Amino acid sequence: MNLLKSFSVTTGLEPKAGYIYEKFYPLDFDKYIVLDTQSTDPNYHYVFWFRAIELMEPILKTHGINIVHFIEDKKYHFNHTYVDTGASLNQKAYIIRNSEMFCGSSKLYSLIASEFNVPQCFLKTDYSLDNTLVSEDSIIHSKEERKNFHNPTGARINNIRPEEIAKKILKDLLNEDHTFDNTLSVGKVYATQCLEIVPDSCFEIKAGNKNEMVIRMDYLFSEENLNSQLSLNSLSIVTSKPINHNILLRHRNNIKKIYYKIDKNSPPEFLQFLEDNKFNYDIITSLSLEDANKEKIKYLNFKKVNKLNFLDMKFLDGLDLSKVYFKTNKIMIKAGKTFASRWHCKNNLSSANVRNESFNIPDQIDEGFKEEADYFYFLTKEQI
Repeated sequence: MNLLKSFSVTTGLEPKAGYIYEKFYPLDFDKYIVLDTQSTDPNYHYVFWFRAIELMEPILKTHGINIVHFIEDKKYHFNHTYVDTGASLNQKAYIIRNSEMFCGSSKLYSLIASEFNVPQCFLKTDYSLDNTLVSEDSIIHSKEERKNFHNPTGARINNIRPEEIAKKILKDLLNEDHTFDNTLSVGKVYATQCLEIVPDSCFEIKAGNKNEMVIRMDYLFSEENLNSQLSLNSLSIVTSKPINHNILLRHRNNIKKIYYKIDKNSPPEFLQFLEDNKFNYDIITSLSLEDANKEKIKYLNFKKVNKLNFLDMKFLDGLDLSKVYFKTNKIMIKAGKTFASRWHCKNNLSSANVRNESFNIPDQIDEGFKEEADYFYFLTKEQI
């Protein structure tokens, strides 16, 4: 039962139309939609806005329509207008009333949009109390899981594919039908820009502040090239073997962090050196849970052993794999060439512009690819 109807039945009073005092908020454009893109409550926080906006924005621009974000405290990488908690509810009411459309999961903003008869695309995630006035045809429901779609969180709002949001907004706002490739999975660290360096050679890398640079001594153990690379760049190190202490001490100011990747029978003494010399380090492993538990006892006096995540690839089941592809923000560098993954590197399939290209998945997905998959964004051209 709607909250207003419940109030009426309980009190015998008949509520009239709601009203909220508006306060002017200056914007330097007239046509815009409002997206509620951030919530401090994880149950209402939709994590795939970046994809929905990526699809909508070029089309909205052709119609002269801008995007205004309602956020809590963080800025995004989009070049849009952000309205945070510094604006009053009265100012937000003014913004919503003058907008072309509202989209988000906030019941309060949805109620304001309803009172002003502003079209909306409501992302419904709370089914405990139906205290909104939005019509059913304006709702995208989140209670059902989507076919072949991997939700990386426990919040059911993230059951909604971003393509659903983009298509509905464009249809309801512009009466345009658009078809997009479907999201299958977005890795938890896909947003991280990372450069992984195989130390088979040495050269200065000018990558900018956004890129996390990691030298993979576990892929190729070369202390000579590690020593040379640390002379040129500040970076982190992943290693499955102890490294010459003198190299580490010599370049300690250029070492951001050391990840000691333990295997069966890895020597724990290396960690004592890192502890004694106050290096920033973590312990990681790709061992099975059973084998990792056997090794953990060696490291009780150090840090927690972190099990690397292997992405469950079940979202690929039943799909035409020839239509599946992935994008990545992680670049592997070997012999001066850039690759999208370790598998592409092994098969010498280099790409000059990794972050702006799409890549086919391997014919056989091995454990190494699963270990990397949290850096990837998987999509399919198949309409599912």
